[in-house]
Amino acid sequence: MKRHLSILAVLLLGLCGAAAFGARPFPSGSDAAAILAAVDARSSGSLAPKDMQSSMVMTIHQGATTKVREIMAWSRNNKDKDDDRLMKFLAPADVRGVGFLVLGGDTMYIYLPEFHRTRRIASSNKKDAFMSSDFSYDDLGTGEFAKSYDPVLKEDKADVWILELKRKPGSDTAYPKIIMTVDKAKSVAVKSELYDEAGRLAKTAEQTPTQVKGYWIPTVIKMTDNRKNTSTTMELKDAKVDQGIGDDLFTERSLVRKVQG
Repeated sequence: MKRHLSILAVLLLGLCGAAAFGARPFPSGSDAAAILAAVDARSSGSLAPKDMQSSMVMTIHQGATTKVREIMAWSRNNKDKDDDRLMKFLAPADVRGVGFLVLGGDTMYIYLPEFHRTRRIASSNKKDAFMSSDFSYDDLGTGEFAKSYDPVLKEDKADVWILELKRKPGSDTAYPKIIMTVDKAKSVAVKSELYDEAGRLAKTAEQTPTQVKGYWIPTVIKMTDNRKNTSTTMELKDAKVDQGIGDDLFTERSLVRKVQG
């Protein structure tokens, strides 16, 4: 069962554009649940790409320090469970070979080549920073927002809807409240303000979608930590969708395998 949609899931699997399927499954402006369902469908549901392969550049800004990471990423949209994802770091040398695997939403593994060790990420560690970035491990999970949040329509503007998402009782998602800005023309969440348990604005995620072969692919996503005044940008390049990626890629064995080229 799909748990919740991570902020990064929309970047790795993309968002289906109307050109891909002809129909426009856009919701009524007064129906918050339908708006959120449309966002889910385009990012990790029935209207999302079956799979995706891409190169990515992660840029971490921390004060006067900037770190750049090069990554290869693969993802697969599963019909009856949360999505799978594999990320392999290519550069610089100090992170080359590090691998990150997500299976079915919240089962996560990280491979550290320096120690020749694969470690499963415990639930208690999923709020930790991923590779010193402003994304947490939990931000990299997969699933649908509607499984974990009850939406309320706060504003209906000319080009966007503003939703307030409140965490459902019993959900283990990291953020109790999200203020989401949804582009009406694409049913894409272009901005998400993420609140912590104390009700403070913790992070802000912003994304810029571009249409690639009929799919709306968020080619840039920026995560800002409002508490630390730091940010991390993920830029997606050379996206290839619906390639028929097989089961054997999303395994612990593949996690430790070197990327060719």
